[in-house]
Amino acid sequence: MKTVRNHLKLLSAASCLLLAAAAGFSGEEEKTAAFPFYKDIILPEHPKDISTFTIDADIYRETETVPNDMRIIGPDGENCPFILSEQKQVARDNTVESSYSASVTGFETLPDGSVRISVSMNSAIADSSDPRVVGLKIQTRAKDFDKKVKVYDGSGETLIAEGAFLDYSSRVNLRNDSVRFPAPVREFSFVIVMDNYTEIKDSPLFRVVEGDNNIVEQEKFRESPKIDGISLYVLRKQTVRNTVRTQWPVEILSKTKRGKTTVVTFSNGFAPLDSITVDSSDVFFSRPYRLYDASGKLLASGTVRKLDSASFRMSVSDRAITISENRSKTWTLELDDGEYDELKDIALQPSGRVYQVCFLALKSDTAGGSGQPGYRIYYGGSGQPMPSPDFTDVLRNQEEPVVSDCTLSEQKENPHWDSSGTPFAYAQNWGVVYKIVMAAAALAVFLVLLFSVKKIDKIGD
Repeated sequence: MKTVRNHLKLLSAASCLLLAAAAGFSGEEEKTAAFPFYKDIILPEHPKDISTFTIDADIYRETETVPNDMRIIGPDGENCPFILSEQKQVARDNTVESSYSASVTGFETLPDGSVRISVSMNSAIADSSDPRVVGLKIQTRAKDFDKKVKVYDGSGETLIAEGAFLDYSSRVNLRNDSVRFPAPVREFSFVIVMDNYTEIKDSPLFRVVEGDNNIVEQEKFRESPKIDGISLYVLRKQTVRNTVRTQWPVEILSKTKRGKTTVVTFSNGFAPLDSITVDSSDVFFSRPYRLYDASGKLLASGTVRKLDSASFRMSVSDRAITISENRSKTWTLELDDGEYDELKDIALQPSGRVYQVCFLALKSDTAGGSGQPGYRIYYGGSGQPMPSPDFTDVLRNQEEPVVSDCTLSEQKENPHWDSSGTPFAYAQNWGVVYKIVMAAAALAVFLVLLFSVKKIDKIGD
């Protein structure tokens, strides 16, 4: 009887453990069971609400679809909204000259045949980026004219610049339709005075005036070039963002000779690339090429060549193969050698744009650089549908958000990943399945325990 009761105690303990296991599968484990790897996101000591980090070679190598096969999990197991964007290198205070159409607000013909044109700049341009106007252009399709132009401020009282508006195209290749200012002005309305705008000229036609002597005289006509519009040359300070690029490590997997063609198979760690530079220790070469992805799809063809010779005092280099941005496990490059020898010491250098992840890290008090549990990126689950994230408008619509630049830890294996080989499509539901199995097992143990207790009671009677 004592042995039986000890067995019942063990069954009772097992039941409790199974129930605890069923209840103890955390939300984070459920959300990340489909992802075999993760990295800790290391935030600065005083992080902002919006943080960024660069996608590195480890993530590309293990992830087929970016950003679908990625999740950012917060300190409490919550999914964190994030977006993917090109990393930009910001160069501030660059001055750029651009041409903008001005609005014609007035047109007046003066008694002396001159014309007075009032123009104004678009208010949105005038209110942004500290613009300065450095000149204007009078747009016309007319030919053969010669006018003097004076440009005044909006009141028409202060002279800013003067110049010539002319076209001699029927006689010589000479045309001027712009007036450049001697100095930039912060003025957004102008008055243009053009002299002798309406001019009486001799026509190439003649007519006979009826009378006693039948006088022949040349006809006259009134000439005035049609003005199609006015443009202003504007200097503006602009924040120029250049896309950051990087060179990815390359591994040449094989190099074989197929007839008169050299076939090179290589890998760049599944990172996105849009350019591959081909080089050789040969002083000069010219080789037709074809580039294929892992599926055998032709991505680019053309000719790479190099000529570097001091005796010719010239250098010709067209060694870059450019493609639309693509990712492939492997790449195959075919070089047609023709009657030439195979290129010596072939070197390849893939390159592409750098991408960053921008995410919300609102619980910064527990995610800083103090070593406390914080944010993690899980990745590597092939074909995982991306949940519809909220607040992407907050992350995407800010021109210059104040962000925290984060770093990533080394790659770690996710202990909650279903390493038994459960298909990824079902792995995201593994937490639910796990709970059901554990609860069923606990119920079975409980029923066995209940049945055994009743048996003991009968024996005791």
